[in-house]
Amino acid sequence: MNGSINKNKKTGKWDFIFDGGTDPFTGKRKQIKRRGFESKRHAVDVMTKLKAERLENEFLDLTKMTYSRYMEDWFEERKNRLQKTTFEIHSIYYRNVIKPRLGHLKVQQIAPIQIQKFINDLVNDTNYSEHTIHLIFRIVSASLKKAKVLKLIKDNPAVGIALPKIKRKEIRVWSLEQVNFFISQAKKIKRLTRCHIGFLISIFTGMRQGEILGLRWKDIDFDAQTIFVRQTLTQYAEIKAGAKNEASVRSIHIPNKLVDELKIYRKQVVQEKLFHGQSYHDNDLVVCTRDGKPMIPRNFRKEFYNLVEKVGLPKIRFHDLRHTHATILIQQNVNVKLISERLGHSDIETTLNTYSHVLPDMQKSVSDKLDKIIGM
Repeated sequence: MNGSINKNKKTGKWDFIFDGGTDPFTGKRKQIKRRGFESKRHAVDVMTKLKAERLENEFLDLTKMTYSRYMEDWFEERKNRLQKTTFEIHSIYYRNVIKPRLGHLKVQQIAPIQIQKFINDLVNDTNYSEHTIHLIFRIVSASLKKAKVLKLIKDNPAVGIALPKIKRKEIRVWSLEQVNFFISQAKKIKRLTRCHIGFLISIFTGMRQGEILGLRWKDIDFDAQTIFVRQTLTQYAEIKAGAKNEASVRSIHIPNKLVDELKIYRKQVVQEKLFHGQSYHDNDLVVCTRDGKPMIPRNFRKEFYNLVEKVGLPKIRFHDLRHTHATILIQQNVNVKLISERLGHSDIETTLNTYSHVLPDMQKSVSDKLDKIIGM
């Protein structure tokens, strides 16, 4: 770990740099740099201390490395790969659930039976839902999978663990008649919320909330009647390039009725830009505040629930508009592969599993058609 200490000609202060060894996660050499020391002695002292810390980690006996020690580095890697909200959720579950129960174990000594007991205890001794337990397990499994890649362990002890069966929640959707009622009655509401255009986009496209709130005018080709999903808005109202997964970055053909509504709404946005002038926050967003700022997701959902109450329809989650869109298309015998692509699912199996409740009701229509087309 050779290093050098030099006086910075521009600042007149002392800087140092030394070789910090190989990063076990990236395999790359890492240089440790520090700047701005008032004296050379201070720079020497700090560099010596940092070198000692690096050496301690470098020569750490891997057989003694605890799971909590390993997870410190693993989460540093995850911080740059996960969305902010996802990272924070995973960190909370690690600190509150995983670390107290598994953190003391030596990484190389973790056995499948210990992971199974960990899961069993969550099922029997906590009030966590099946979905939450599956999420907690995925965090553990992913960390141990990485440990195997790094050759810290020979086998992943999380493989083959039995998990609680997730009870499929009944999806609440509106019927086609209720959708038409919502659209017709909303137009009669005095001072209709500006978020209404976002509700229409969901009904006509099945886009996710984050995709709708991240939609820009330049992502809409009015001539080709196509919306391009290229960015999303997080729960913290932060604009994020890309979408949920590769399949989610997609194009969606939209009907004339939505095109007309978007054109009408765009005139309102243009007027707001002129009114606010230089104080307008021009993010080019379709659904935004009056001064152009991103819409806070929870406020957007609140506006939807208020409108639903005003028109007197059964309350559903905003995300259920996406389910409503898909269900209506399935009931109209639209090809499931096309629906899957429209929704941005990673594969058609996701679509079939999510909307399997609709398919049995369609079986009779299939048999009725067979009666008509096959003669006997």
